[in-house]
Amino acid sequence: MNKVSGMFIFALAVAGGGAAALPVPGVGAQAQAQTQRAAIADTAAQTGPTAAALYEEAAGYARKKYAEFQQNNVPFDEKLADKTVQEERDLALRHAATLAARGPLKGTDVYYLGMLYHLANKSEGALDAMRRFIAESKESAPQLVQNAYRILITQAVRLNLMGEAEKALASYMSIQPQQQSELYRLTNAVAGAYYKKKQFELAAPHALASFNAAKLAFDKSAKPRTRDDAIYNAGLLLADIYLKSKRREEAVATMQQVRDLGLSYPSADLYGNALRILERYGESVDPTKANFKAAASASAPELAVAEWIDQTPTKLSDLRGQVVLLDFWATWCGPCQVTIPKLNSLHKKYKDKGLVILGVTKYEGSAEGRRLTPAEEVAFLRQFKKKNGVSYGYAVADPADKNSENYGVSSIPTAVLIDRQGIVRHIITGVYPGSDEELSGMIKKLLNEQ
Repeated sequence: MNKVSGMFIFALAVAGGGAAALPVPGVGAQAQAQTQRAAIADTAAQTGPTAAALYEEAAGYARKKYAEFQQNNVPFDEKLADKTVQEERDLALRHAATLAARGPLKGTDVYYLGMLYHLANKSEGALDAMRRFIAESKESAPQLVQNAYRILITQAVRLNLMGEAEKALASYMSIQPQQQSELYRLTNAVAGAYYKKKQFELAAPHALASFNAAKLAFDKSAKPRTRDDAIYNAGLLLADIYLKSKRREEAVATMQQVRDLGLSYPSADLYGNALRILERYGESVDPTKANFKAAASASAPELAVAEWIDQTPTKLSDLRGQVVLLDFWATWCGPCQVTIPKLNSLHKKYKDKGLVILGVTKYEGSAEGRRLTPAEEVAFLRQFKKKNGVSYGYAVADPADKNSENYGVSSIPTAVLIDRQGIVRHIITGVYPGSDEELSGMIKKLLNEQ
């Protein structure tokens, strides 16, 4: 079956608010309201849709088209996606021309003109309109003005007008409330522009602001992949700027923060990526020789389990006082099968000293090229377990597999080590030289902790 949902990706500028009512001198309140309604109706009859309506039609074009594609089961096609985006931009430019032709514009009409130019990817037009709107409406429409500053910053950076971008960013930050996700994006854009110009001292404060905003904007409630990408990219940019500014200690400290956040969420992806960068910096990444701690001592997320195999149903919170190793794996994964004898050995050696190993997998709906019902798949897993001599139990999730999402696991095998207090302390992804000693050493370290 062809699927479209989630595959056609597009960016939409978001705006709000409508045109403000203007008083008519010398007219009573009721008569004034009637006069205003008549004026609006007369204006609409002469000029057509309002500025806001023109923008909303253009901004919703791609969304509407993608909904049609999905309804008609149109397969994803990159050229079709690009064509749809271009059609949206062309429509926005036509609407901008229609609006501009109405004569001198005021108030929110100028704002929506700027939004149309922004949507059409016409930087000069967007900048000019937003400058005018901000100058005229600074006191009367603070939230629209804040969004106008957002557009102005974006377009000024694109045109390399860094002085104007800096000034607009300061003004943007003076208006409350702020969306941390937008602050992350804007400061990241300014930092990135200075980075490309090799003006690292100018880039550093903006990169730091971007990193701090990312940590606030993309917390545990955010989609894990979105959160991890934002924090890692912002942290890596900041660390690289510090390195190029000969501030190595700050670069290392930044990536250590990213590493510790990877434990805190937890996220195998974020943690592993941070360790690779620290190793590139020449820093020790051996958790047995350093006291890696989660940024916040939150308990490891509970497992979502549809079926237990050779394991009494349990919660991680019930295993406090023991060291727990979660092995994320699948029967089709060759490297996962390589780890089984090693995990068996560790289980046999340390199970009486407080180690619990749980193999974490999910219903796949098939095995060895055959479609399987859940009951058939459980039977297959039992046979697989017996055939490979697996001595520890399995936790099987439903196909949605919230466990991988909750632990930031995107590749397997992945081992997650949880200490006696229920805190994630180390994550190992893949089979690579030294992993056996690292895993064994970390298990012994955690077992020795009280």
